[in-house]
Amino acid sequence: MEVHHHPHVEKKGFKEYFLEFLMIFLAVTLGFMAENIREHVSDKEHEKKYIQTFYYDLKDDTANLNGEIPFWESQIKKIDTLRIELKKGDHMDKKLANIMSIYVRRYSNFLYHDRTIAQLKSSGNFRIISKSSLADSMMEYDSYILSQLRDQESHGQHLFINVNNLHDKLFDAELIDIGFKYGRAYLDSLLTADPLAYKIHLENKETVYEFYNSLEFWQFGIKWRLSSCINLQRKAINMMNLIKKEYHLKNQ
Repeated sequence: MEVHHHPHVEKKGFKEYFLEFLMIFLAVTLGFMAENIREHVSDKEHEKKYIQTFYYDLKDDTANLNGEIPFWESQIKKIDTLRIELKKGDHMDKKLANIMSIYVRRYSNFLYHDRTIAQLKSSGNFRIISKSSLADSMMEYDSYILSQLRDQESHGQHLFINVNNLHDKLFDAELIDIGFKYGRAYLDSLLTADPLAYKIHLENKETVYEFYNSLEFWQFGIKWRLSSCINLQRKAINMMNLIKKEYHLKNQ
């Protein structure tokens, strides 16, 4: 009877098992670390691009505010002048009142450059902004515009429309067209040549009084918005300085 012998298989020792385990563990760990490093480098590159574009968004915002702030400061002064003349009644300077009334009809909304913040919000990439103080400032800046400033603009539009509706009852529309079409110099020369050519309809004292008060409400709305624009400008400049310091941006 033939007997088959099984080949002798040498059993592995503990050290060999441990070395195999250690090699597998190191391979997995190094792979994981390599992937983390790759993601970290990628996040850093994306962060730098986001910060650069956000910086340029802030530059555009501040350029816009550099026009908005003096515009509204000028509007406040023009409203003051117009209200002073209206208070004089029949003794007002009709030329000055007409000119101021045209400029009071001008309006402006802040143009928000939100391309970077919109991308960060939609992609959920705020997490890659490594400077938590900057990330918090960016979100607070966005919230400030979308809530407070936009709310002020909406409220101001209602006040502005009311002013214009009352304005149309007192001032000649033809003069408004001339003022916008040809500018202040032409309008000034026209009224100087014939100051009685464009009269103000002062017969309805109640309308004059209502217009006078509506100008005060509109001026209050402007002052409220102007304060927010100045605050927003300060926030933008502070963030630009922080970005240049933390991210070492040069020649920006």
